[in-house]
This record gives sequence, structure tokens and C-alpha cells, in this order.
Amino acid sequence: MKEISEKIGQRVRQAREEKGLTQKEVGEYLGYSAMGVSYFEQGVREMKISDIHKIARFFGKDVSFFLSPSLTMFRSDKEGGHDEDAIKSLSDFEQFLANRKK
Repeated sequence: MKEISEKIGQRVRQAREEKGLTQKEVGEYLGYSAMGVSYFEQGVREMKISDIHKIARFFGKDVSFFLSPSLTMFRSDKEGGHDEDAIKSLSDFEQFLANRKK
């Protein structure tokens, strides 16, 4: 998960710098200190999903900007097997999202 936090943090920093804002200004909006934003940007501290949504609105960006599509959140075991429960869970979640769009 550290890799994911680092990628999200890089995107937060990129969005912040594009707008010419300080970590303090972003922190005030999110309700964190400048140090807290620094920890997010460095990937030291994980962002809550609600914070990612909030920061996406703040910067006028889609949530997907912060969630890199190249990241793998789930890994198979060493033998290359697949966890059937995880596959079903992901399939169910994709179906849920598809139904929400209707």
C-alpha cells in the first residue's frame, strides 16, 4: 500500500503546484496541518477516500487523476494462483459501480 500512497501523494503535490498553492493552504481546506499534507505528498500517511474526493473537488479534477491506473492493489500468491473470493468481490464491486451509473 505504500506504493499507492506515494503515487497518490505525487498527484496531490502535482495538483497543488499547478495551482500555486502551499501545503498550508491545502491543509486548511482539508482540515490538516501543512505537515499533514507533506506526509500525504511523501506517501508517509495514507489519505482517506473522503479526503481524495474532497481534494479532487478542490482542484477541479476527477478522482481518477489521483488514483493511478497502473497500480496493482491486489497480488496473487507466489504460485500464481488466484483468490476466488477476491475475484468475486471485485466483480461484484464492478457490477455495483455499473448499476450506479444507470
